[in-house]
This record gives sequence, structure tokens and C-alpha cells, in this order.
Amino acid sequence: MSMFAKNKSKTAAAERGTERSLLIGIDIGTSRLRITAGTVDADGAVTVRFYREEPSRGMNAGSVSDLFALSDALTALLQDVEPQLGAALDHCLLGIAGRHIESRNEHGTATVQNRVVSRVDRDHCIENARSVKLSEGSHIIHVVPQFYTCDNGSEIINPIGLSAMRVEVQVHIISCSRDQENNLRSAIQRVSSDVMIDRFVFTGIAAADAVLSLDDKNIGVCLIDYGAGTVNVAVYDRQRLIISFGLDRGGNAITRAIALRYGLPLSLAEEIKCKYGAAGSALLSESDRALSLQVSVGGADGLDEKIFISKAELADVIAAGLKDVFNAVSDQIEHCSRDMGIVLNLGAGFVLTGGVAKTRSIEKLAAVALAPNGNLVKVKVGSPRGVTWCDESKVGPDKAVSVGLLRFGRSDLDDRTDNAGVQASEGGQSVWSKLKEWFHKEL
Repeated sequence: MSMFAKNKSKTAAAERGTERSLLIGIDIGTSRLRITAGTVDADGAVTVRFYREEPSRGMNAGSVSDLFALSDALTALLQDVEPQLGAALDHCLLGIAGRHIESRNEHGTATVQNRVVSRVDRDHCIENARSVKLSEGSHIIHVVPQFYTCDNGSEIINPIGLSAMRVEVQVHIISCSRDQENNLRSAIQRVSSDVMIDRFVFTGIAAADAVLSLDDKNIGVCLIDYGAGTVNVAVYDRQRLIISFGLDRGGNAITRAIALRYGLPLSLAEEIKCKYGAAGSALLSESDRALSLQVSVGGADGLDEKIFISKAELADVIAAGLKDVFNAVSDQIEHCSRDMGIVLNLGAGFVLTGGVAKTRSIEKLAAVALAPNGNLVKVKVGSPRGVTWCDESKVGPDKAVSVGLLRFGRSDLDDRTDNAGVQASEGGQSVWSKLKEWFHKEL
């Protein structure tokens, strides 16, 4: 039997679609599973009503490695959620990350039908922009408009209502692996067939929505969400998303390096990293650099073996792993900007989120490692803004994706509600638009 109450009617659930005020996000990470439920007001303020996290299993570097283990872990996460929510868990937004993400900037055009740009004209040029050939096995999850132009004029934020013969759009397209999406969907469905996934959301966008302000995006900023198994990046300039990508590496590589260096179990290496680690020995106080940790590990003869770990040496092991990732991020951004023929202006610098962002003094190391020409860059650790949490716990950088899923969900819901309202007001025209849309898709 399902742990969730059966929906009385799938039709009734569909009719409720845009009326739901409770948003639910599930973040399936490599080390942690998180479910967050709450509401988002018109100004973007988030009220989290429910939050739970559990250890993750069956995930490796952001990929599903064991469907059954992941389903068991999700069962533990979602057990008895509905009574605490006071609502049915029948829909959610799901994060997707890592090497499964691809992105590109594309261009689309459309002829304006009645010399005044309508929503249909705008949507047609966006649809034309997304008609691009993707890598085999990929499909589009986000189409983010950057700017519009009318009749080859200046850049426009919103073309609707303007007089023109032709409207053009520049968009940022994010696609993901269909296999990974299907694997995550299967894991959820094994827990309950009642839970419908409203959207898959790139976790880099979710973290950015949680942490970054419009001012940050306007003057240029790079968001780096650094988790246990993946690193996800979103770069904004003049409020436009222009670069996004994911890497299949994360904090677990540092944990493994510590475990191999000192012969420790991974669980103990992770505990030591989180409790005593820092982003390099140069960032420790003199007293800390002189200290060593003593840990006991079971030996082959059944007796405990005492191992001494220099805090300075531990910090340098961590620093090496962090530098490797930040250098890879910097190289990828430079490669993308060179391919696009642009010079990035990151006035707000870099913002770090994710569990690894809690590493002591990480922003100081990143300021050097992310510098393209050896000059220091601005780096800060970002925590979700405008959030009222369900308890007194501190809302840190590791909660960025969880909060961002809710904020993205509200924005997506508003867009769908607006589109539904326009279709209703246009009456018969919406039917014709749907027929044309079907015809274009069939070609």
C-alpha cells in the first residue's frame, strides 16, 4: 500500500493545478535528500512550513547508481510527511544537476501578425529559438529569454504591445539527460505513484533564485553551488543568465582524499573534514597549525589503532581539492566566454552555496583560485534571503537549492497562470494558436 492517500480524482487534481499555494521541492543530492514545503508571496518572500532531510543512498556524483537504494532512502525521507504537511503530497519540483546539464545561447525570430507584438508573436519567436538540435538523449528543461529586439532595433525587456514587423529573441537554453530524468522519476514513482513531478529544475538556477538579488545579477555575478557530488554554476550579466553548467565532482572527492591519506573510514573522514577542516593551513591561526587530532580506527587485529592528524596538513589536503574544482570552474567559464566572444563583467564577483561552502575560510581560498590573471576577485558565501524558516535553525548555504526550488516554483506558477488567463480572454484565438502549435511540432 502507498504511504500516501490516493487522489480522489486526477481530474480534480489537474483542476487545482494553478490554484495550489503550497509548493514542494525535493532535492536529491549525493549525500543528502531534502524535502521543503512552503509558500512564496508576490514579492518572493518564502515561508517554509516543513523541512526534512535524510542521508542519501544510491547516488554517485549526481547520478542514480542504485535505483532501489535511492527509492529506499526517499521512502525514509517522505514517510509520514502528509500528516505534518496537512496536505496531500501529490506534486513537487525536482532538482537535477551535474554533468547531465548542457546549455547554449540561441536566437529566434517571428513575423508579427498584426503589426503589434502579441503574446502569441513573442511565444512563436521563443519556440523558434528552442528548435535546435540537442545532444542525443537530451531534452530542454529551461528556455530563459535574455532580451528581445524589434525590427533590428535596440534591446528590449518585453516586446508585447510594441509596433513592429518582426520580433527577435536571444535565449539561454538548458537541457538535461533524459535517462537521468527518467531514473529520478522512477525513484519517486517507486515510493508513490501519486506524486507528480511538476518540473525538473537545474539546481544552479534554484540556488541562484534563493541567494542572488537583482542588483547582483545586474552588475554581473557567478553562482557556484558546491555539493557533495556535483558543482553547478550559473553566470548572470545585466540580469541575463548567459552561462550555466554542471560538473560531476564535489566535496566527496575531498573526503576520499582524507580517507586515503590517513587510512580512515569514509564516514570518519567526512566527520573530521566538517568538524575540523579549513581551506588551507595558511588560513589557520598559529595555535591551530601546531595542533594534531587523535582518532582511533579499528585495526586488522581487532585492536584500535591511534592515528594522529596534523590540522595544518588536513587543511592543505582540503585546499588541494577545493583549488582543483575552482580552477575547473574558472577554466570552463573562460572557455564559454571565449566561444561566445564576450568579456564577462562580474561586478558582484562569485557567490558560493552548497554544503561545501560551509568550509571554514573557503571564500579566501576561492578569491585566489578563481582569479583569471592572479588578481583577487570578490567571493562571498551566500545564504537564502527573504526566508522565514519552520523552526529556529540557521538557514545556511546548504539550504539554497531547497529554498530556490520553492521560489522558482512560484515564478513558474505565475507564468502558467498568466498564459491561461490570456488564452481564456482570447477565446477562439487560443484554439487556433493551439492548432498552429501542434502543426509546427508535427513538422
